[in-house]
Amino acid sequence: MPKIIENLDIKIFDSAIKLFSEYGYKKVDMKMIAKETKIAVGTLYNYYPNKKKLYAEVFTKSWEDTLKKADDIMDKDIDSKQKIREMITILYEETAKRQGIGKELIKENVFEDNVFLEIKEKLLNDIQSIIKDIDTNQGIKLDDNMQKKLAQTILILIITFINENKNEKDENVKFIIELLECTYSG
Repeated sequence: MPKIIENLDIKIFDSAIKLFSEYGYKKVDMKMIAKETKIAVGTLYNYYPNKKKLYAEVFTKSWEDTLKKADDIMDKDIDSKQKIREMITILYEETAKRQGIGKELIKENVFEDNVFLEIKEKLLNDIQSIIKDIDTNQGIKLDDNMQKKLAQTILILIITFINENKNEKDENVKFIIELLECTYSG
């Protein structure tokens, strides 16, 4: 009689997110995940037909909480500049927490699956929306394309700084915020 493992789906998810965060998508295989979960590889395949499906679920679920935090910031009745500061801080912290999974946000769509693009676009749209508010409040007229490029730059800077200067969170966040503020000083 096979051994029943309680909450195996949660254990698989926890093992997968740990490994994908630490090593990234390419270096992790189903055998590693099964070993980390302490199950047979065949059991893992009963839950996920392949690594891509498992990764897509891990990626999506891992960003749900961040998207909720971003929505909460967007809903706050605070100055646009304070919103962008909070958004940058949250995105930095959440991306750093994910390491290898966070890097997927600046890669070309490695998979045909739109889930990666949807999350990236949601985050970029939120940042761009705050930038539009700042534009309106400051009387500055950046066109939509420039606002989008500025939002992309912020996301790229966050990920680059995490990779290059991971022990300098406060300075990195401060730099990104001050760089953005330079855009609006005049």
